[in-house]
Formats: sequence, C-alpha cells, structure tokens
Amino acid sequence: MSASIAFGTGKVPEDLSTYGTWARQVEDCGFSMVVAGDSQSLWADPFITLTEAARNTDHALLATTVTNPVTRHPAAAASTAMALQQISGGRFRYGIASGDSALLNIGERPATVDCLRDYTVAIKALSNRQEAHWKGKNLHMRWGPAPVPVWIAAEGPRTQHMAGQIADGVILSNSLPADVGDIVLGNIADGARSVGRDPDEIEVWWFANLLFAESEEAGLEQIKFLIAGTANHVYRFHMDGKGLPEDVKPRLAAMMAEYDSRHHAFADGANVNAGLADKHGLTQFLASRGTIAGPPEYCIDRLAELSERGVNKMVLAQFMEDKETWMRTFAQHIAPVFC
Repeated sequence: MSASIAFGTGKVPEDLSTYGTWARQVEDCGFSMVVAGDSQSLWADPFITLTEAARNTDHALLATTVTNPVTRHPAAAASTAMALQQISGGRFRYGIASGDSALLNIGERPATVDCLRDYTVAIKALSNRQEAHWKGKNLHMRWGPAPVPVWIAAEGPRTQHMAGQIADGVILSNSLPADVGDIVLGNIADGARSVGRDPDEIEVWWFANLLFAESEEAGLEQIKFLIAGTANHVYRFHMDGKGLPEDVKPRLAAMMAEYDSRHHAFADGANVNAGLADKHGLTQFLASRGTIAGPPEYCIDRLAELSERGVNKMVLAQFMEDKETWMRTFAQHIAPVFC
C-alpha cells in the first residue's frame, strides 16, 4: 500500500461569488489545503479569497502560494495574516517568495535573499506580538496574538539554505526528479543544522501539475502555457546549483527572454507563452520536473514513486479548463489510494 500524501490545491478565482462553493468541494474531494496566489494585476486578492475558503471549509489548511515582501508592508501583512488566522481557527499559513508576476507587472524588482530573510523574521515576530525591525525602523503589533507559520517558496541554494534556518515550511517547484530533490532537501537540511534546528521539523510542500488524460502528450497539451511560466520564476535569477544539464541552460535562457508576464498562468488563446517550451525544445524536460500527466493509473504509479522517496505533501494547481471533472477524477482515483 502506498504511503499517504497530503494534497493541497488552488485555482485562479474567476468569480468570487462561487469561490466558496468550490473550496467546499475541494475539501469534500479529499484535499487537505486550499491555496491562493498573490499577483494583484492578474488575480483577485488572496486574503479575500482565502477568507471565503475559511468560511466554507472546516479543517483544510489555507495558504498564500505565494505573496512577496515588496507589495505588502510587513506590519500590514502580519495584521492581515493574523486576522485570517483568527477567522480560520488557526488554519492559515503565510507563504512568501521574492516576487514574480506581481512585481514584474508593476515594474518593481524582486526581493533579494536578505530582504526575504528580514521580511520573514519580521512577520514571525509581529504575529507573536514581538518587536520587529524592517528597513531601519522598529515595528510593533498591539493586537492578537495569533501566531502565523511562515513558509518560503525556495528555488535556489541560498534561499533554500536560508529557509532551512528560519522558515516553518518550504515550498518547492520544478523539483520532482530524485536527483533534484536530493539537492534541494540537502540545502534545506544544511540550513537547519547550521542554526541547530531539526530539518524534520520543517514542512516541505512540493508543487506539481497533475493532469488526467488518455496519454502524457494529451495531458501536457492542457498545461503548456504554464510550463514556461514555472520555469521562468524558478530559473530567471540564475541556474546554478539547480541540477540543470549544461546543454539545457542556453535554451532555457532564450525561452525566458521571450516570456511575457502579462499573460502569466492564463490558459487563453491570447497567451503568447503557450508555445515557448515547444519552440525551444524544452517541453519534455521541464514537464519531467513538475508535471505528472496521463491516465489515472499512470498518475497513481508516479505518485507512489514520489511517496516512496518521502514526498508526503503536494500542491496540485488547478489550471486545467475542466476543474469539475478533474476534482471528481481525483476523488475517485487518487484520494482513496493516498489520502
């Protein structure tokens, strides 16, 4: 029998009036967490959507995957996070990263690793009603407390090491192959041990696309617009220490040079990013790092392989067109085996 896996899922909220119903269905289908991204120029505010999720679910965790240190001051962010923690009865997790489409679409630069560290420390301190420091100023919080665990989406060696030192959880993308997984888990563990932490105390969530289809090729057709986007935010700063073959790097750089963040994660006909991975001969390579696609039986086998390696928490984004059928298929085939 396969080891259990906790699954989270999220979608772009097309209509907030129906989002709560969707969140309730997510929980009923066996998912353990509802997530929401933060990209203000493209999607609805994640804290509002997760408030709707909190009101329509009973036990699922709620998490931002992810926000950033630039568009939200840590004092304002901590106050909002604590409010959502209170509304949800302690189920909220504050996920952050350096910033991708949220910043690129307003002409701001992503945060540095040091900035991300300082921001994480400030959020954790404020949500415990402790004094925090941010950009030379002292911050305080007079209400609460409702401590909020902070997760970091860590895609490079320095960030993974830092996350191991201070984060309550780590979110990984494009890391499904065993060799890449070993690299990133090693970086996190090294960071944890450097400050006397037990690496096993850090939650690790693996992002992946799961597509049900007659074949892997048919499944990938549903997600090609996203494959380039995921690669763009994982590799855009640098490619060192991420397990990339040397012959892949020039093609990846060329693909990212053409990526248009105005269409990030949109599965519409106008999305100019949909053909980029094919154009640069990267579809199969990038899919192997973050996508499982094919008939349910094949998907079960792939998930079983991951669970045998210790992968026990996964976030499966709902970027496919027919979300209702996808969730029913998950509930029928995947949940009984792993949940």
